[in-house]
Amino acid sequence: MLSAVREIGERVIKEEGKETISVLVDEKISDKEYKVLSILVDPLQKKFEGIDLEDFDSEKTLRYLFRGVFRKGVTSGANPTPAANINPKEPHKTLEGKVKGWFNKYADQRILRILTEKEKVFLQKVKEVLEKESDTILKDLKVKITELSKKEGKILTIKIKQEEKWNYLGDFEVFKKILLATESNVDNASSVTTCSICGEMNLVSPDAGVFKFYTIDKPGFITGGFQESLSWKNFPLCPDCKLDLEEGKRFLESMLAYKFYGLQYILIPRLLSGTEEIFKEIINIFVTSKKTVSLQDKVKRRITNDESEILDLLAEEKDVLTLDFLFLSKEQSAERILLLIEEVFPSRLKRIFEAKDKVDSIFDERFNFGCIREFFSKSDKNKRNYDLNKYFLEIIDGVFKGRQLDFKFLTNFYMLKIRKEFINDGYYRPVTKRALMDTIFFYDLNLITFEEVIVLEEELLGNLFKDYHSVFASPIKKGIFLLGSLTEMLLRKQWKARSAKPFMKSLKGLKMDEGDIRALLPKVQNKFEEYDSFDKGKRLLAKEIADYLLKAGDGWNFSVDEINFYFACGMNLVDKVLPVIYPEGIQDPDVIEQENQVEEE
Repeated sequence: MLSAVREIGERVIKEEGKETISVLVDEKISDKEYKVLSILVDPLQKKFEGIDLEDFDSEKTLRYLFRGVFRKGVTSGANPTPAANINPKEPHKTLEGKVKGWFNKYADQRILRILTEKEKVFLQKVKEVLEKESDTILKDLKVKITELSKKEGKILTIKIKQEEKWNYLGDFEVFKKILLATESNVDNASSVTTCSICGEMNLVSPDAGVFKFYTIDKPGFITGGFQESLSWKNFPLCPDCKLDLEEGKRFLESMLAYKFYGLQYILIPRLLSGTEEIFKEIINIFVTSKKTVSLQDKVKRRITNDESEILDLLAEEKDVLTLDFLFLSKEQSAERILLLIEEVFPSRLKRIFEAKDKVDSIFDERFNFGCIREFFSKSDKNKRNYDLNKYFLEIIDGVFKGRQLDFKFLTNFYMLKIRKEFINDGYYRPVTKRALMDTIFFYDLNLITFEEVIVLEEELLGNLFKDYHSVFASPIKKGIFLLGSLTEMLLRKQWKARSAKPFMKSLKGLKMDEGDIRALLPKVQNKFEEYDSFDKGKRLLAKEIADYLLKAGDGWNFSVDEINFYFACGMNLVDKVLPVIYPEGIQDPDVIEQENQVEEE
C-alpha cells in the first residue's frame, strides 16, 4: 500500500512540477477564516517593530512556510518552522514554546552543521531580538488578539526586515533548509541502509511517521531492545521516499477520500502495467469524475452514501489497475487502520454492480451498502458509538474480495433489528425487505450458498419463488415463508374487524422454533374459520403449506433466527402471494382495505 502511495506522490510532484519544499507546507489551514499575526523583526537594527495583521492568503503558502501547524498536529515543543496556531487564552505559550522555542531548539543543535556561517549569524540576530523584546512582543500580541473575533483562527509567525522590505519565513533559504533537514532527518539519520520502499541504499529516517498509525513513541513499536535510536530498523525510509509519501497522502486525502456510512475510506489506485499516459488517464478519472459524478444518471449507480463515489466508472476500466480501500479512524492526532482491502480489480467492481442491478430489478428499489449497514451499525440504537463496525467491515471485505459469509451469523443480526421493530409494532416490513435484499445480493455474489433442490413436479404456486433464486429453494423454507404470508393475512383481517391484532401474541416475538411453526398452521386456520373468512384461496395456500412442512420432515437443523427470518419474509411479501392464490384478482376486501391502511399509516 505504501509503495502505491509513494508512487502517486512521486508522479504528482513530477506532473505538477512542484518544488520539494511545497510538499512539506500546509496548503490549507481549515475551512474557517484565519488571521496571520506576524512579529516584525529588524535584525540589522536589533529592533522589534510591532505586530502586523493580515488575512490568511492561500497564494502565500510557500512564503508562510507553515508546517505541522495543522496537518501534522504538533502539540508540544517547537514546530518545524517558527510559526504556530495561537491559543488565544495562552498566547505566551505560543510565543515561548513555538516561536522562541524554535530558535532555542535549532540554534545549538547539530542541524546547524548544514548552515553557512552567515546563516548562523542571521538566526542568532533574530533570536536576540525575540529574547530582548519578549515582554513587549507579548503585550502587543495580547492587544491584537483582543481586537479579533473569537470565531477567527489566529496564527503567529515572523516577518523579517531585509533591504527595507518585510519578508516572510519562506523568503529565506535558511528556514527552507532547516525544514527540509528536520523533516527528512538528514542530520540525525541513524544509518545508511536499504530503504524499505524504493530498495535503494540511502540515509534512512528514524521518523517515518507520514501516516499516524506508525509511531515510535511506544516501546512495542521499537526493535533493538526498545531503543528509540534504533527505530529506523522497523521501517527504514529514505528522505526522497518520505517526501513522496507526504505528497501521495496529501493527494489521496484531498481527492480520493470518501464517506462510508459513518466511516471514511481512501481509494488508492495501483497501475499494474502501462505507460505514463495510462496513469495520467486513470488519475484524471478520479479527479474530474469526482466533481461531476453526482450529476444526471450517475447517482443511480452508487453503492455507498457518498454522492461523489466513482466506483461505477472504475468498474468499466480494464484490469490494468487494482484498487486498495483504506478505512481509517482518526482520533485526535492519531490514526488507526480499521480495514485495508487490497487489490480489488475493476472486473470485481463490475460484478458487484451486476449483483446490485439484479437486486434493484427484483425489488424495484435501489440497493446500496446502506442496506447492510442498517443491521451492522449499533447493537442498540441508544448507544453512542457504532459498536458493530468490526462486523460491518468484515462483510464489506467479503464483498470486495469474494470471501464466504456465514448465513446463520447474518440472520442473527437481521432478526435483532426485525424483532425490535415487530415487538414495538414498528416498521418491520421495510426492515425485513432490506434483509432479504442483502441476502439476494450476497447470494448472487456467491458469498452465501443454499442447498440445491430438484423440483420433480410443477408447483402449484408457479414462479412465485423464481426471482429469489435458491433462497427459498427447500420445502422447509417455502413452507415457513408461506405460513408467514397466511399469518399476515390473518393479522390484517383482525385489524379490519377489531382494530387490533391479538394473534400477534402467538408469534412469540418472532422467536418461534420448529415445534411452534408446526403448531401455528392449525391455529391460523381456526382463526380464519372463526371470522368466516377461510375462503378457497386461503385453503389452497394452507394445503400448500401443509404439503411443504410434511416434505420437510422432522429435525430441520435451522436456527431460531433462520426460521423466523423466512417467516418474516413471508409476512413482508404477502402481496406477492395474493395474486397467485387469487388469479382473478384479490377477492378479499379486507386485505385490500388493510393494505391501504398500512400504506397510509
